[in-house]
Amino acid sequence: MKIEDAIEDYLHHISVVDQKALTSVQAYTRDLHIYEAFLKQRQRVRINDISYIDVQDFIQTERKHKKSNSVNRMISTLHNFHHYITFTYPKENDPSIFIHSKKDGRKLPKYFNEHDIVQLLDSFGNSDQELFEHAMLELLYSCGLRVSELCSLTMNQLHLDQGFVRVIGKGDKERMIPIHDRAVHIVRDYVTIIRPQWQKKRMANVFLNHLGNAVSRQYVHHLIKTKLAQMNLDPGLSAHSFRHSFATHLLDGGADLRVVQELLGHSDIKTTQIYTHVQNKRLKDAYASFHPRAKQKE
Repeated sequence: MKIEDAIEDYLHHISVVDQKALTSVQAYTRDLHIYEAFLKQRQRVRINDISYIDVQDFIQTERKHKKSNSVNRMISTLHNFHHYITFTYPKENDPSIFIHSKKDGRKLPKYFNEHDIVQLLDSFGNSDQELFEHAMLELLYSCGLRVSELCSLTMNQLHLDQGFVRVIGKGDKERMIPIHDRAVHIVRDYVTIIRPQWQKKRMANVFLNHLGNAVSRQYVHHLIKTKLAQMNLDPGLSAHSFRHSFATHLLDGGADLRVVQELLGHSDIKTTQIYTHVQNKRLKDAYASFHPRAKQKE
């Protein structure tokens, strides 16, 4: 079986049969086309031409210019692709079977402390533009949304009278997230005062810019980086730090881990458990800083 045919077959399967989210299909497509280009350089035309050494060399090449989590995602892509091909076409070999992810230990997510996030959200003025930006960031933090979820949010997913937002996350999984009263008030002001002025055409998206276009992820990322610089906050924080802060602050307040998992839309509790590591690290740091015996030098 030709490699290009195998890739086309697999991408059709995950998009049509598995119905994976568009972003997931796009990520698989990028990874597999990079893989295909590497194999073509080695004159590998068919699946059974690919050896374990080819896959290993490809991964080593990727490690030179990508972070561990990106390489691990690539390895997962190759495993899923070759497993599907071998399962569907038993005569084809799986050269990825002995390739394993590199376990570097997962980095703890960066999050805002409560003082800084409050300071940032309270820094907006009353102009139309600032109200628009404030509403986005307030909703991002109050509901723990991914930036992609914020940008794709539509008016029929917003239930301000009931204090909920209906979010469609990865894999088209739906979840209901409460919105606190302060966020409801700010988002309602934007939706009722600013959005009608900016809406040039029939757009369902909640967040439209002054040109009437749906806001992009790049815009949100740029806005946050600009605000961090203006307020002299840690430049290592990011748009995703709002989601990390949402989870961390809920757990700090006594929320159950399973509740946080549901609010974040994690399918596996192990993904949510990273936030307990954040808590544990903070406890250890506090202990080392304040316990009288821990502070003493040997």
